[in-house]
Amino acid sequence: MSAIAAERPTFDVPTGVTGITVPHHLLAADLIARGFWAASRGDYDRIVILSPDHFRLVPSGFAVDASDHETPLGPILGDKDAERVLEQAGLAFHPSIASEHGVGALLPFIAHFLPDTPVVSAVLSVQSTAEDWSRLEDILQGLVGPKTLVVQSTDYSHFLPMERALVADMQTLAVIASQGSELIKTLIQPDHMDALGAQFIQMRLQQKRFEASEAVIGHRLSTEYGAPADNVTSYIVTVYHQDAQDLSGFDYPDQSRIIFGGDVLTGRYMGPVLADANAQAAILNSLTELRNGAPLVINLEGVITQSPVGNAPAGAHLMSSVIAPDFLKSAGVVAAGLANNHAHDFGTEAAQMTSDILEQAGIKSLLPGKPVDLGPVRVVALNALPGRDPWVEDFTDLCELRAEAPLIVFAHWGQEYENRASPAEAQLADQAANCGISAVIGAHSHVASTTIELSPKGAPFVFSLGNLLFDQTSARSSGALAELRVFKHGSIALRLIPIPNLFELGREAMSR
Repeated sequence: MSAIAAERPTFDVPTGVTGITVPHHLLAADLIARGFWAASRGDYDRIVILSPDHFRLVPSGFAVDASDHETPLGPILGDKDAERVLEQAGLAFHPSIASEHGVGALLPFIAHFLPDTPVVSAVLSVQSTAEDWSRLEDILQGLVGPKTLVVQSTDYSHFLPMERALVADMQTLAVIASQGSELIKTLIQPDHMDALGAQFIQMRLQQKRFEASEAVIGHRLSTEYGAPADNVTSYIVTVYHQDAQDLSGFDYPDQSRIIFGGDVLTGRYMGPVLADANAQAAILNSLTELRNGAPLVINLEGVITQSPVGNAPAGAHLMSSVIAPDFLKSAGVVAAGLANNHAHDFGTEAAQMTSDILEQAGIKSLLPGKPVDLGPVRVVALNALPGRDPWVEDFTDLCELRAEAPLIVFAHWGQEYENRASPAEAQLADQAANCGISAVIGAHSHVASTTIELSPKGAPFVFSLGNLLFDQTSARSSGALAELRVFKHGSIALRLIPIPNLFELGREAMSR
């Protein structure tokens, strides 16, 4: 009960959570409680547990259980409706589910948080194959409905020295971020986790049955609980929800959140919108809700000036110092990328003026190739597009910037109006990873990526965040935010949050 009390959220837990992944080592009972707190407001008619078979009681494939149980925190109802379905499918029932701590460790938490919800468990053999996983997934598709909670019981890196455990966990976190269930088959059991099949089935059910997004809300090593550093088990807590924005509300003191947004231009046709009080308020309210208290990093596409520029070409990327700094500060912007193909549209002096104006407003300038400390991470902005602005052909010089704090590359690259990387960007992401960079986040294309991609060597990167605030309509552009959660040992969890077209939102709110 102390673990449950210690993890009581300080925020409003959303309804509608469709799945959680929690540890089963009671050493990490607080993280088990964190996962169940995340689902505590749900209205469920069934809980499906996915667990490994620790004691090799399942001869092959998998076995199931739907019996009643007694726990120190109350009884558990077996799912008799599910039992009949599983019997008709000819499945084997677990010979002694009470001995399987992948299930047993979780039952008291279910009794406490969701006491009247019937439970069915599926235990996967260590010898189970990808074919077994797909068969079980197909069967569970018939049991998983809109009011089902899927609980994945999994501990991660096993029996590894701490340094290797962190590498394995970063690989796993990258696969989770990419939502690539097929990539689970490339991981190693138990080096990466003790139940590859449970991870595969959870991700497939969440994608196919719920169309849900995920947020990793906890990552710890057993060393944090006093275990030796030469034999580490790790713990990852994940929560799934159909609304990616709702997942931003999960905020904990043992991690930091930082948000990256795409292209921003406060001038040109956006200028009159932001000059309107109602429109600006509507945009700021939307941004406040989207970032949920996290600091915001943007790619600023243009030049901020203190006075009008004579003979400026039509469509110039100019922004007024009367509007831009105060608006960006109110929007929660803490840093602005100035490594792009418009930062030097009016020469070096204008680019320096833009940087000075931002710094005077308390917003850090991300100048090309210059790492900036943003607290939980350092960020370096790079422009990979040739032109008048400083640009780089490759990312090999990043190796000189390696440090203890996670380093994120904010890249200006790629083809406009594309939302998937070409081999060139994937290769740059690999170069960054070879230099110890935690992730690459891209901008420039005006169209947002819908997935986090992995480079050929498995490094996570976002090709494009599209537009955050730009004078283009949704017929031509789209936008997304990239949320980074940074954990104690420097590991990161990356996810995308789709956003509305804020230009259209502002125009609709303008005073009539």
